[in-house]
This record gives sequence, structure tokens and C-alpha cells, in this order.
Amino acid sequence: MTRTKEFDPDKALKIAVNVFWRLGYEHTSLETLMREMGISKQSLYDTFGDKRSIYFRAMSRYRDDTNASLRKLFARERSVRKGFAKIFGAMIHENKAHHERGCLLMNTNLSRAVDDVEIKEFLRDNQKQVEAIFVAAFVDAQARGEIAKEKDPVAMAKFFVATIQGMRALARLNHDGRELESISTVALRSLD
Repeated sequence: MTRTKEFDPDKALKIAVNVFWRLGYEHTSLETLMREMGISKQSLYDTFGDKRSIYFRAMSRYRDDTNASLRKLFARERSVRKGFAKIFGAMIHENKAHHERGCLLMNTNLSRAVDDVEIKEFLRDNQKQVEAIFVAAFVDAQARGEIAKEKDPVAMAKFFVATIQGMRALARLNHDGRELESISTVALRSLD
């Protein structure tokens, strides 16, 4: 007879996301993961695999949650301008601790070894997913007449991904809402 798990794997994975987000991959030990997730070493290995496997599952969870949130935002918000204004506004109004925490995937990109092909491919795939979400939002906005047909949805999606990543990096370094607000204003003007 198989033993039932004495913990909730989904809840444990959410905790792992926060541990890696707070400490980064290099500074997260298996002992820290086990303690914060409230599971034994054997349960950790049986359910999630080794530390690198847990890391990829945590990044996948973070990516899936974040991208689902973006899809919902653009499905709910019928104006692409208002959708991006909400994304920018949320960043602008984060407190210093949130700014310093940054984005798990961007932190991963900035701290990874340049020869780590597996992480590079994961991050590239995520960027493609986010760009696809933005492209779809721009195509819908063009169909509604909100933005000009001459604007290239793919180029605009790449521009907004780069802008958001740049704002995240800047906020992490220099917690200044006015600076972020001015960048947001320029980015939103590109939709005119």
C-alpha cells in the first residue's frame, strides 16, 4: 500500500518559489528548502527531485502564474493602453522591498552562468510567451481601432517587454517612482 503524502505539494512549491525568489538559486540550500517547505529530504526528492529540478519547477510555476495574470488582464481590460498603464502603475506603486526583490525570472537571467543553456532556453521561451501575449493584445487593439494599423505588433511587444524589464532593473537599483512614471509616460505615448 502506498503512503499518502503528508504535505500539499502545490503549497510546498509555492513556498519554494518564494525561497528561490528571496535567496536566489546559489544561496538556497536544500536544508533551507526542507525547513521552509516543511518536508523531509526524502519527500523533497521523491516529489520534486534535486535542487535544480525544484528550481525549474518553481520558475515554471512563477512563469505560469505571471503569464496567466497577464492574459487575464488583457482579456478583462478592453484597452491595451489601460492594460499597460495598470502594469506600469503596479510597478510604480510597489514599495522599496518589492522593487529590491525584483522579478524571479529577471533575477535568474542576471545571475545565471552565461553557459547555462538550459536556463537560457527556459528564459527565452518565457520571453517568447510574454511577447505572444503582448502581440495578441496589440492585434486586438488594432482590430478595435485603438492603435494604428501601421504599428508592428511584434516590434511593439518586444519594446514593451524590454521597457518592463528595464523598469524592473531600474526600480531594483534606484527606488524612484517619479523616474518610473516618466518612463511609463514615454512608453504609453508610443501607442499614439
